[in-house]
Amino acid sequence: MTRRLTSSAVLGALALGAALFTVPASAEPLHLKIASPSPAGGFDTVMAQKIADKMKAKLGDQFTYELFDNATIGDEVVHMQQVRTGQIDMTPLGSDAVTLDPVWAVFDMPFIFADRAAVAKALDGPFGQELAASMREKAGLEVLAFGEIGFRQITNSVRPIKTPADFKGMKIRVPGSETRMLTFKTLGATPVNMNFGEVFLALQNKTIDGQENPLNDIVERSLNEVQPYISISNHVYTPVTFVMNARKFAALPDDQKAMLKAAALESAKEIRELGAVKDVELLAKLKQAGKNEIIEIDRASFIAASQPLYEQIGAIAGGSYAADLLKAVK
Repeated sequence: MTRRLTSSAVLGALALGAALFTVPASAEPLHLKIASPSPAGGFDTVMAQKIADKMKAKLGDQFTYELFDNATIGDEVVHMQQVRTGQIDMTPLGSDAVTLDPVWAVFDMPFIFADRAAVAKALDGPFGQELAASMREKAGLEVLAFGEIGFRQITNSVRPIKTPADFKGMKIRVPGSETRMLTFKTLGATPVNMNFGEVFLALQNKTIDGQENPLNDIVERSLNEVQPYISISNHVYTPVTFVMNARKFAALPDDQKAMLKAAALESAKEIRELGAVKDVELLAKLKQAGKNEIIEIDRASFIAASQPLYEQIGAIAGGSYAADLLKAVK
């Protein structure tokens, strides 16, 4: 027996088929071009890869990406220009973020963060949102999350550094930040601004005497091989400010925006956990190898010498950002 479909039944079947094959917004294709100045083992590059992996898990074949690490398409300064012009979509910013927004000077206030719990409290909360709003307004960049470069340590080839007086006569490389240079000048060193890619050779040739970076970067770049003295200072914590071109971000569907933010925050938390583990492991390996003298600084003498910096750096950052950060870490 043959059944005849009424016109209403046909329309109903067509509507059901359309519903079944409707592509959700999250299935819209997304391609991201990501650049990092660090090698594959650098925390900023690892965070970039984590974000990409999480987006791939959520969007499947609808998500594709290119990840250029180890400064293959330029250093951090070049990446800052490229992400603002849309030549790349995403990049991690380190200390040089302050050149785009002076508010980032607050991260050069020494001895602010006691530990990573204080970091998470400040950067994953309202203070981090304040910073994101400022970067969006001043530089046209969307802050996705704050990852980690880490707690910075001081290395040199002249003498053990335990107190600020030990800096006398030393040329210490620092990133291109007015406030980081001010910090080391106040502590008694002669700060030298230099691209990070040039640091190993400059240390090897004794063009400069020392530098300051987290242990992971010190070991990843083999700086410990040409720096016999490593002072465990934790003087500054540098976050990775993972940014995206704000126009590209604004054009995404709302669900993809939420996915990216969630993926970046999850990755940031994982990177901080990794940073804590790596600090312990790397310090143990350095001590076991016995090629470097590991020095614990006299923290009280450094904090005393740093006192003038809080007001000075706060003035450079502008507004109430320095005071807001101090409140956020309590």
